[in-house]
Amino acid sequence: MGLCYTYLISLYSLLLKCAALWHPKAKALVRGRSETCTILLKIAKSEHKRYWFHCASLGEYDMALPLMQACLEANPDLEIVVSFYSPSGMMHYHKRGFVPAAVFYLPADTPSKMQRLIKAVEPDRLYLLKYEFWPNLLNEAQKAKVPIYSVATMLRPSQVYFKWYGGFFRVALQRLDYFGVQNEQTKQLLLQIGVKQERIERLGDLRFNRVLAAKADAQANPILEKFVGTSRLLILGSSWPQEEKIFFEFIRRNKEFLVANRLKVLIAPHDISASHILKLLVFFPGAKRFSDPELNLQTADILILDTIGHLSAAYQYASVAFVGGGFSGSLHNILEPLAYGVPVLIGPKHNKFPEAQHFIDLEFAHEITNQQQLKVRLEESLSHLETIQKGIAAAVLKLKVKIPDQLVR
Repeated sequence: MGLCYTYLISLYSLLLKCAALWHPKAKALVRGRSETCTILLKIAKSEHKRYWFHCASLGEYDMALPLMQACLEANPDLEIVVSFYSPSGMMHYHKRGFVPAAVFYLPADTPSKMQRLIKAVEPDRLYLLKYEFWPNLLNEAQKAKVPIYSVATMLRPSQVYFKWYGGFFRVALQRLDYFGVQNEQTKQLLLQIGVKQERIERLGDLRFNRVLAAKADAQANPILEKFVGTSRLLILGSSWPQEEKIFFEFIRRNKEFLVANRLKVLIAPHDISASHILKLLVFFPGAKRFSDPELNLQTADILILDTIGHLSAAYQYASVAFVGGGFSGSLHNILEPLAYGVPVLIGPKHNKFPEAQHFIDLEFAHEITNQQQLKVRLEESLSHLETIQKGIAAAVLKLKVKIPDQLVR
């Protein structure tokens, strides 16, 4: 099975190079992988500890940041290097304020490439975020006697590790020294495939630590402060066309409701291309662009956030947030508004996001599928807003992860 897996990985890499001829993301990945050796050659040999964090994308990097900070506090001379699979991580990690000693793309998971990679990095530890389990990487790391830690692990019964044909991948999981799992389901799944209980710890979701830290460091935004004024703010965050359509119908039918509740609207689309922003300006007559150099906030009731990097801090001004991705199964980060005590509305496809169900059970998040439900949930939230905000703040604090010493020293 190992030879078959390696052959398929090699075939995928070849197909990726073909796709790079016309697909921008594939092109970025192929080019980035070709630069990995050059980046690693610049890493000087060090007498200090070196911890390697592998993150699939930017979301996992955000999850890793609190642990990285804890590791640095425990080991002041520590070097941290980071690898990504996805171009989105490589493109945006620098916006988070922390700059690792080296950042590179993870090469294709073949034995020879992983052996060379581990020899080049020489890590004292390897941290894998959430579910980044590459069998050849794990095998070569174990052979090199590198301790392997999976952090904020989250697994589902539908994954290959728990299928009758998943034996090769189950063996790969046995190579890890530690699993810091997010939930009880993941713990039970690992126990079912023979992972020893002493190697599993109920850790939680490190993103709670991240969003609370980001909240503490958030800067005021003069444009948004002036826009909101004494009004309330409804945010449509990281929206896709289906959420935007519901939002359009709601605003078209409920102008009096918006006025009566002193609601202004901020739309932060996932797609900020010029063509999509133009569509939104047509879709929402009278809307203004956040980046417009001649922005007149005195006449603005709807503002379109057409920039990257401002949404997270914008939630500090929100009363209610409608977070996008819940109609495609790719729900965006609901923890960012929740960190500010903001009640959240989402689409119905959130099974892969246990935090969504947790806050639905607490009645601090709600599913909606149309503009009528949006209005009902808005009325409920606005009528008890102060009580809801206090409840959310307390619930988020309870979920902050206490990072154990064994993970950092």
